[in-house]
Amino acid sequence: MIASTTKKAAIVLFLVAVIAVALVMFVNASKDETQQQPESFCFRFYGNVSIEGAPAPVQTTLLAKIGDKTCGITGITATGRYDLNVFAHPDTEDYISFWIQTPSMECAAPADQKRTLPMSRECLLDLTVATDDSNHTVLQTGLPDDLQSASPAATLDANASVNATSEPAQGYDPLLYDVVISEVMWDEKEYIELYSTLDRTICIGNWTITRGVGAVNDTIDITIEPGAIIASHGYYLIAENDATTCEPDQISNMALKTNGEVLQLFGGFPPISKRVDIVNQDGNWFAGKNDAVGQSMERISPVDGTNPDNWHTSIGYECGRIGTPGVANSIPDKTPPNITLVNDFIGVNDGVMFSFSEPIDIPTLFISVVGPYHGVILRYTITCGGSGLGASFDPDNPLQVGAYSIRVKCRDPSDNLAEQDFVLTVVDPDPGEPEPSPTSTTTPTPTPTSTPSSAPKIVINELMPNPVGTDRGNETTELYNYGSEPVDVGGWVLENEDGATYNIPAGTTIEPHGYYLTTKVQLDNDGGQVLLYHNGEEIDSSIEYTHSTEGISWQRRIDGRDTDSDGDWIERGSTFGLSG
Repeated sequence: MIASTTKKAAIVLFLVAVIAVALVMFVNASKDETQQQPESFCFRFYGNVSIEGAPAPVQTTLLAKIGDKTCGITGITATGRYDLNVFAHPDTEDYISFWIQTPSMECAAPADQKRTLPMSRECLLDLTVATDDSNHTVLQTGLPDDLQSASPAATLDANASVNATSEPAQGYDPLLYDVVISEVMWDEKEYIELYSTLDRTICIGNWTITRGVGAVNDTIDITIEPGAIIASHGYYLIAENDATTCEPDQISNMALKTNGEVLQLFGGFPPISKRVDIVNQDGNWFAGKNDAVGQSMERISPVDGTNPDNWHTSIGYECGRIGTPGVANSIPDKTPPNITLVNDFIGVNDGVMFSFSEPIDIPTLFISVVGPYHGVILRYTITCGGSGLGASFDPDNPLQVGAYSIRVKCRDPSDNLAEQDFVLTVVDPDPGEPEPSPTSTTTPTPTPTSTPSSAPKIVINELMPNPVGTDRGNETTELYNYGSEPVDVGGWVLENEDGATYNIPAGTTIEPHGYYLTTKVQLDNDGGQVLLYHNGEEIDSSIEYTHSTEGISWQRRIDGRDTDSDGDWIERGSTFGLSG
C-alpha cells in the first residue's frame, strides 16, 4: 500500500515538473520573440498623386502622419507619381493620413485617402487632393502639352517668385539659416524662439526640432503645428504653459537638459528632410543662467549657431522673463563693470565703500582686504545696495593705521568679469596730544585754556530718497544735534542739489543728542545731495549719493560723526529719530 502511494506521488511530481519546464520555455520563447521584434518597420506606399484632377508637379512634398506625429516625408521627383516610406510600429491600428503641399501652396492640404498599415508592407495607393485655396497654383512647367492648364494662374511672368528653377514661393524648401533658432530659455519654464531671415512669409507647418548630440536620429522634441507660418523677419514662439505672460504661437511641453544639448531644426521629418539650423554643442549651454527665474541665451547673428561667441546671456525683460520671447534680442553687453573705491582715506572705525558703473550680479562679488604686515581681515560684513550699484566692507574690529591692499572681483548680469586692485590708507581722525619726550629737559609751555566753541553742532544725519510707496511727501531728511546744548534752528535753510530750498520754521529747537525730521525737501532717487545753511553760511552737507534703494536710507554710520568723508555714510535700514 505504501509503495503504491509513493509511486503515485512520484508520477504527480514528474507531471508538475514537465509542466513547469514547458511554461519556462514558453515564456523565454515569447521574450526572445518580443526582443527580436523591432520597434518599427518601414512600409512603402506608392502610386499616382493628383491635385484638383491634375498630376502633382515636381517639387511637391508629401507627408504621412499617424495622429499628430509625422512618420514619413518625401518629395515628388516624377510628375504625378510618388514613392513614400512610412516608419511605424507594425501593431498600430491607427489610420495613416497623407498631406500634400506644392511650392505655391501656403500650407499642406490633406489627401482624400486614409488607410491602415498594409500586411505586405507595400501598398499601391492613388492619392487625390481637392483644395478650395484660392491661392493654390499647380506648377505646369515640364508637363506634356495635353496636361497644360489654360488657367492664367499657370502662366508665370518674369517677376513671378515661383518657377521651375527658383525657390518655392512660400519657402517650404528652405536653405540653411533661412529660419534659425534665435533664443532658448532652458531653465525653469522653457521656450524656444524661431526667427525668419527671409523677405517673405513662409509656412513652417510640420517642421521639427530635435535635441540630443546633433545626430540625424536625435529625439524629436517638437513638431510644429500644421499650417503654422512665420512672417518675413518675424518670430515664432514655442513655449510651455505659463512660460511667459505673452501668448506664444504654439504651446508645447519641453524637457531641455540643464547641462546642455544640441538643438536641430528640420524642414520636416529628420531622416529625409533638410536640416535648416543647428545650435549649441554637446555639453553645457553657451549662455543663459540656471537660477530662480532663468535667463535665456540669445543669438547674436543668424549664422553658425554652433559658435559659442555667437550667443550671449539676455539682458532684456519681456513677457515676465529675463529674455526677449517673440521680439528682437537684446544687445549683448561685452563691457565689464567699472569698480570705484569711494574713499581712499578712512578712519579706523570706518568701512570701505565701493561703487559700480552698472548693477552687478551680487552673488559673484568677492572682496579681500590685506592690512599692514600682510594681515588678512577675516571677520567682516559685506553689504550691497539692492540696486547692485554699491557695496561696503565693514570689519568687525577697528582697523590699524596704515596702508591696505584691496582686491575686488564681480560680474555683471551678462557674465562680464571685472577685477580691480586698490590701495587704501587708514588714518586716526583724532590722534590726540603728543606725549612729551622723556629725554626732553625743556619745560613745556602751558596751553592756554580755550574758550568753548559756540558753533552749533548740527549735522545732516540721514536721508530717505526712495521710500516704500509714494515718494512725494514721504522723502525724509533728518538733522542731529551732537552737542550738549539745545540749538534753535528756526530760520535755518535746507537746500537740495537742484537749488530748491526749505526754511525751517521759527522756534524749532533740537535738544542735545536730539533729532529734527522733515519731508519738505525733495530728494531725487537717481542721485542728489542736501546742504544746511545758517545765516547764509554752509553748516553741513550730506553724502553726494549716486543712487537709492527703495525703503533703504543713507545715514551716518555713527550719529553725528563727521570727518568730511563719504566713509562716514552707509546705506541701510532707516533709523529716523533713533540712534544708529
